[in-house]
Amino acid sequence: MPDNQAKPVCRPRGLHEMVLEVADLEASTRFYEDVIGLRIVQRWGKDRPAVWFDMGDTAALGLWSAKAAIGALANGRGGAHVHFALRLPRGNIDAVQARLESFGYAVLRIEFDDGNCSVYLDDPDGNCVELMDAVVDWSGAPIDSMI
Repeated sequence: MPDNQAKPVCRPRGLHEMVLEVADLEASTRFYEDVIGLRIVQRWGKDRPAVWFDMGDTAALGLWSAKAAIGALANGRGGAHVHFALRLPRGNIDAVQARLESFGYAVLRIEFDDGNCSVYLDDPDGNCVELMDAVVDWSGAPIDSMI
């Protein structure tokens, strides 16, 4: 375990990618493209079936088929609190929630004490997706309304 006083060589600049293993690659692709609104940036071939989506800020979401002939990277695992959040353009949470509900998705809405508001839903594989209208960041500092 590193000494708590040790300084990192450099700080990470942000999320680069996140990968979800999915049972039905095409159903999950339709969900993230048509329901969530992400744009496909790459499709991989039959030997390693995967689809990559642009999540903004140079980050990507990868959907990898459970049928891919590769093992878990770095002993990948999940748990009850595993989810990911996508930040929405400010002021769009009501419209996004209404759209999701019009598609028949069960949506949980949480309005946080700091003014942030999120809706949660499950993707076709049961992964929890959070869509957030964030007005403050983790430190409590206001987030630019244009983001």
